[in-house]
Amino acid sequence: MNQIQLPETYVALSDFRKHDIYLPGMNEAQIISEFFPGTFTELTQRLSDITGAFYGGLLKQAGKLYGAEAIEQLSTTFMYDLGSRMTLKNMETKPSLQPGIPAAAKILIGAIFTSSPEYNFEFKELNDHKAELLIKGVDRYHKITQSLQIAGLLKWPVIKPFIKGVCDTMGLDVLLEIKVLKLDPDSSCVYEIIISDK
Repeated sequence: MNQIQLPETYVALSDFRKHDIYLPGMNEAQIISEFFPGTFTELTQRLSDITGAFYGGLLKQAGKLYGAEAIEQLSTTFMYDLGSRMTLKNMETKPSLQPGIPAAAKILIGAIFTSSPEYNFEFKELNDHKAELLIKGVDRYHKITQSLQIAGLLKWPVIKPFIKGVCDTMGLDVLLEIKVLKLDPDSSCVYEIIISDK
């Protein structure tokens, strides 16, 4: 009888699964091998898809309950709060991170690293007075809201309040410009972000 090889992702993340209890007679290895994401890319993409689905589903339901204008209001408030919370967490865990434009840019990159795998970034300029970068890839928020037919009720990119939350939480008095250079029906995007001194 062949021994079932557990996915490397399961082995690496086994601390999360150590308290799972199966019934006697259940083939634990077979269930894990069939349903646990086999690669970290697959795991990351599934988590991102769930995040997008949660965001879009909640906005659609808010629109049904409170009207179309609630969709943009909820998205803006949520994204701003997320940026603020991420900033507070980073300032708490990285005491050497000094408030400023370079720190705001680093927090944005950290959000891409941990939460937005479909985005890539390209820095054009970074100093104490200005951060200019492009964010490229697939906008999962656009993708889900497009499929739910509510994308037209939002201001793109929806990450602008996130970045504003980062800057405000650091107490930065800056100009924030975000331009949509590309946003296609398949949700591929290029956003230009400029944070600069006033």
